[in-house]
Amino acid sequence: MDNSRAVYGIDLGTTYSCISQVDKFDQAVVLRNFEGDSTTPSAVYFEPNNKDKVIVGKEAKEMLATEPENTVVFAKRDMGNDEAFDKTKNKYPYHYDPSEISAYILKKLVQDANALADNPEPIKDVVITCPAYFGTKERLQTKQAGEIAGLNVLAIINEPTAAAISYGVKLEERKTILVYDLGGGTFDVTIIQVDHGAIKVVATGGDHHLGGVDWDTALSKYMLTAFNAENGTSYDFDNEPILKNSLLLEAEMKKKNLTAKESIKWNFTYEGQNMRLELTRQQFDDITADLLNETIDKTREVIDIAKQKGYSDPDMFLLVGGSSRMPQIKERVDKEFGCDALYHDPDECVAKGAAIFAMNEAYAQAISAWEDGDIDVKPAPITGDRTTVVNVTSKTYGTDVNTDEVNNLIFANTSLPCTVKQTFVTQIANQSYVPMKVFESDFIDPQTDTIVKENQCMLVDDHKLQLTKQWPQGTPIEVTFSIDNEGILSCSARVENDKLDFTLKITGVKSSEELAYSKSIIASKTIE
Repeated sequence: MDNSRAVYGIDLGTTYSCISQVDKFDQAVVLRNFEGDSTTPSAVYFEPNNKDKVIVGKEAKEMLATEPENTVVFAKRDMGNDEAFDKTKNKYPYHYDPSEISAYILKKLVQDANALADNPEPIKDVVITCPAYFGTKERLQTKQAGEIAGLNVLAIINEPTAAAISYGVKLEERKTILVYDLGGGTFDVTIIQVDHGAIKVVATGGDHHLGGVDWDTALSKYMLTAFNAENGTSYDFDNEPILKNSLLLEAEMKKKNLTAKESIKWNFTYEGQNMRLELTRQQFDDITADLLNETIDKTREVIDIAKQKGYSDPDMFLLVGGSSRMPQIKERVDKEFGCDALYHDPDECVAKGAAIFAMNEAYAQAISAWEDGDIDVKPAPITGDRTTVVNVTSKTYGTDVNTDEVNNLIFANTSLPCTVKQTFVTQIANQSYVPMKVFESDFIDPQTDTIVKENQCMLVDDHKLQLTKQWPQGTPIEVTFSIDNEGILSCSARVENDKLDFTLKITGVKSSEELAYSKSIIASKTIE
């Protein structure tokens, strides 16, 4: 069997998710779910009277309007949110955390694909996508979601990079492409150089909490204001969960209608009161103008970063992500940047690009295993599209050894993999440990941001570097920060030839025991 085809790409989205593989004709294709759809809503519903049954997808999303307390959506936005991973708090039903919720979504995708696709063996090896600006914490939590779902995660790859692979793997000339990726819950903008299947990420940026659902929310609040004015009511959007979710579900549908029509009629009824509203596309654009402006500002920032690195304006703009279909997006991007932005398979290109990358990654890992003597037979060359990826880190990392300021060691938009070493010294004789907090931030300029305040950064690990011997004052400690191709940070340290334990302990990233427990819980449920 050609094992290069027994790998899959998964777009684990905030609002919709998708799974793809490279078929026997060397084409990346999306595998449909039981409902016959190419994408599955990233919604999870917990049966209140049957804790062994979990519903994922379209039916779960529909339960938002009646049982919001038993339904989870937008879990991806909570990746990296320490409070959402605190099991003592009841953010999600039954004290699940975002990685476990995401594992249910992944299980649904794989379960349906296993049942409906022409697969010679159960799906196991996958590449999962994430927003380009995810830091180490979010990437590790995403990877663990796949492991909790019982999958072997070959790699984590950035969503806009996957989209660029899907579009650019067959390009026969070098092009610099700006990928404007507006999904349901997140926004990425990434500049990528494509050259005969080689993908080099130049610069990236984005917003963890900006996506199509924010357009839905703006439209819902507009509708509620009009509803209250007409009916003399005073409903509050954030304090009426059933009303809120009913409006959001309808707003998403109306938003999609306005993509095809210049105006729509909206009838809304709540607790016996009714309102009829006519809404034009121009009104919708005006209501959401501030959100669109945010994406344009982020896009300009990334173009400026690329120019500082010696790159000229992008040759082309690629629009991906389902929310990029809104007419206001292309109109504004074209106007602001003097281009003719191209739509490329907005809903499916990320999963397809991940599948192509998965095939190449599986082959690379097999070759490595053969070279190391772990397998006896050299793998046959893959027959599909070949691609290589050079990524950049989306975050800046530093430490505050012996001070209350952060010394940044690796800056955002540095090509990966990368390693930086720096030497610090002990402050007193016979010091038992060195306080060495690790921080993550969005600073980008080594000229001005090498030393910054702690409160301007996010704490990754409040680490205490234990010294194994009694050393004199001023003893050098060599500290190494490394970021791998997946954008995940690791640290090491040594005093002379004495290697110190610098294993990061990151909130929300599970130990092997916690991972096994979560995996057993998810495996015990029936997923529909």
